[in-house]
Amino acid sequence: MSLLDYCSTDRQREIIQAWYNHNQSAVEAAKSIGCGDSTFRTVLHNVRIRAAAKGFTLYFDGSRFVDEGHSLIGKSTLTKDDEGNTVWIKTKADQIKKDKAFRAFVQELCEGVKPIKSKPKTSRRKDELLSTIIIGDAHLGMRADSEETRDRDFDTSIASREIKEAINELVERSPECRTGMLVQVGDFTHSDGSSPFTTKGTLVDVDTRFEKVMRVAAQTMIFAIDRMLTKCDTIQVAIARGNHDSDTALAVQLILEFYYSKEKRVNILKSKGFFHYLQWGKWLFGIHHGDKVKAAKLAQIMPRDMPAAWGESTHRLWFVGHFHHASVQEFEGVTVQKFGTLAPPDSWHSGQGYGSDHTMSMIAFKKDGGRHITCTYEIPKQYAEPDVKI
Repeated sequence: MSLLDYCSTDRQREIIQAWYNHNQSAVEAAKSIGCGDSTFRTVLHNVRIRAAAKGFTLYFDGSRFVDEGHSLIGKSTLTKDDEGNTVWIKTKADQIKKDKAFRAFVQELCEGVKPIKSKPKTSRRKDELLSTIIIGDAHLGMRADSEETRDRDFDTSIASREIKEAINELVERSPECRTGMLVQVGDFTHSDGSSPFTTKGTLVDVDTRFEKVMRVAAQTMIFAIDRMLTKCDTIQVAIARGNHDSDTALAVQLILEFYYSKEKRVNILKSKGFFHYLQWGKWLFGIHHGDKVKAAKLAQIMPRDMPAAWGESTHRLWFVGHFHHASVQEFEGVTVQKFGTLAPPDSWHSGQGYGSDHTMSMIAFKKDGGRHITCTYEIPKQYAEPDVKI
């Protein structure tokens, strides 16, 4: 085994091979292939982190002890203390270093991506309407088998295609507006990294090609933003952090920030927390995935966090995901609306009896309060045949 076995792209393999060819000298290896020193070291670091998660380091190969679909989260060492007593020393990965490695991965993912250039506004559109498309829990990277779930097959490519089809339809039905809003309510990816686990460590069925999942996730969001720009002069983009993708949601946000850094028509909200707020006209919008607090609590959080904006608004709405089905709950002064998902249930959810309609929504809000139009895109549910007909 070598680090080459843990490369996921040809570029990574080229860098690691050069490193081996030059006796593990990063400086000489980078020069030999015309690669920047910073980029070279970032790729080397990320590959070593990926290998270590599978039990392989330059000093020890423990990969045979790490089963398929599992990752190494720490190690235990049997040794002796100063008095000769046998002791176990147990260590766990440093979270700060993990966060730095994750951000380095995002930087590597963005390498070579050219920021889109700003284009001038070409039309006069309605200032009194706000066209909003809400992407429910997309679960990109999830794998599902129709024979097991009694719904439809699902993978990364299917998820992206279905979202794009829904975006196309909803944009066509959207009014021409001065301002648009794209809300992604969390769980955009099914796992929170290259390992098949959610943020809290729940094992899920995933596409193991994490780099592909991240690229598809970014490309899908870019597609949605660019399509909305055909109907809106400017776009506000809000990305919530879900219980499946607390860290990868930040990665997608960073990629979009970089891609649209020169596009004045697109604003990516840079909030780092779990609650997001936007004020427009008489509306105050809150965005939260929905996994951390209940709807009634959200109704209390908004006036606490946004007292001035609360007083200036007459209409207030929370955008929430997580539950995979659409519902509306009205509280004193604010409404909490849960939005559906296009994704079918995975093995665990179908085994628990969960299921829902597969929908995505567009709402055009009025600046002085109220809604102008609401449209819903739906994928017809596929019903399986009985195991046997007698």
